[in-house]
Amino acid sequence: MPTMPSFFRKSGNNEQRPPNPIATPAPAPFAKDEFDIILSYENQNYRIPYSVEFLAADFSLQIYLATSVIPSRQKIIGFEKPYGPAAPLMPDGDLSKAGMFEGMQLSMTLLPVGQELEPRPLTPHYVDRIGANVNVLTQRVDAIEKHLQRGGAGGERLHKLCMFMGEAGMKLMLKVDEIDGDENVKAMRKTLVKQSNAQLDRIEKLKSRLSSPPPPAPAAAADPEVGEC
Repeated sequence: MPTMPSFFRKSGNNEQRPPNPIATPAPAPFAKDEFDIILSYENQNYRIPYSVEFLAADFSLQIYLATSVIPSRQKIIGFEKPYGPAAPLMPDGDLSKAGMFEGMQLSMTLLPVGQELEPRPLTPHYVDRIGANVNVLTQRVDAIEKHLQRGGAGGERLHKLCMFMGEAGMKLMLKVDEIDGDENVKAMRKTLVKQSNAQLDRIEKLKSRLSSPPPPAPAAAADPEVGEC
């Protein structure tokens, strides 16, 4: 999965992983690349389409289309791998390592505003932290475009999501503008400004596309009247 390159040397990996959960029987290997996941949210179950090609952004988009919970407010748990069922899916999580299978049961809670999950930067440096968020924004815009290319539905709901993403992107741009430091940091700021502006432009194009009415269906040819030759 593509990630934002680190702007600074990666520090040692001191992450403490929780112990492995009690082993459960492995499901039978799936024979297809697309299947449904069962998501529990507010006492309701939703069938969420899943593809083995999905990034976390693609999966979160499908959950949004089913539940109206925007991706940044989703806390999804129940994955057996790699850190155990209590660990939530991170915004830049790698689903290829999550052991996804048909009928897998996950659950979701709504995160309060201001307590959204942050992507994991390659280093603790603030430029890398901002860069990780820009990368997630890029992946979420990609997810909408891929969904539309596949002929996916949800125009009005997608338009609302693009409105929210545009606002979030502007807030992220303000953080990028505040980056200051030596020449190396300034060069990275320039890169992030360019990438952030590109995503904001894509979001505006999506908003315009999704707010336009669909083209009218072609008129059916009239049946010839009786006796007409």
